[in-house]
Amino acid sequence: MQNMARHKLVQKYGKTTTGIAVVCLAVLILNSIFISKSSLAAISENGFIAWIMNFLAGCEGYLGKIGSMSKAEVFGNGQWWRVLTHVYLHAGVLHCLFNVFALLFSGKAVERKLGSLRALIMFHLIAVVNAVILCLLYPSSTAVGASAGIFGFLGMLVCFMAMDKSKAKEYLSRGEAIYLVIFSVLSLVLGMESFITHLMAFALGILAGALLRASRIA
Repeated sequence: MQNMARHKLVQKYGKTTTGIAVVCLAVLILNSIFISKSSLAAISENGFIAWIMNFLAGCEGYLGKIGSMSKAEVFGNGQWWRVLTHVYLHAGVLHCLFNVFALLFSGKAVERKLGSLRALIMFHLIAVVNAVILCLLYPSSTAVGASAGIFGFLGMLVCFMAMDKSKAKEYLSRGEAIYLVIFSVLSLVLGMESFITHLMAFALGILAGALLRASRIA
C-alpha cells in the first residue's frame, strides 16, 4: 500500500521534484532531533517548549550549524558546500512545508517539460548562482531554504506558459496556481532582501527557460 502511494506521488510530481521534497523533510526532522542542550536553552528554559519552538520556526540543530549559508563561512572559511546544503535546510516545519508544496506544484510541470535530470540540474544551478550573488549583496545575512530553486522553477514555468499559451492550462490546476501566487506574494513581501533574492532567482529561471526553449531542449 505504501509502495503504491509512493509510486503515485512520484508519478504525479516527478522523480526530481519528489526527491528534493523528501530530502527537505528528512533534513528538517534530523536537524530537529540532533540539537544541543545549549541551543535549546537559548530558546527557552523549558526543554520541551524549546524543541517545539525550534521545530516550528527554527534552524538550531547540528545540520543547520554546518549547512546554513553566509558569506563569512562560504568565502571567509572556504566552506563552499554551504551554497548547496542550505537549500535543504529550513527555518522550521512551517517554512519547510510552505516551500515543499510550492516545489511540488511548480516542479512537476518543469520536470515534465525538461525531464528529471535536466530539472535536477537547473534547480540546483539556479539555487547555487543565486546563493553566491546573495552572499555578495548581503554579506551579513544567513540563509536557508529551497525558495531560490523554487522561484527558478516558477520563472521557467512562466516562460514555458508564455511561449506555449495554447497549453498553459495543462501546466497547473486552478488550486495550484492560486497557491503559487500566494506563495510568491508572501515570499516577496518578507523584506527587501527576500524581495531582491527571490526576484533574482525568478529572473534567472525566465532566462534559463528562454535559453532552453531557444535551444529546443524544452
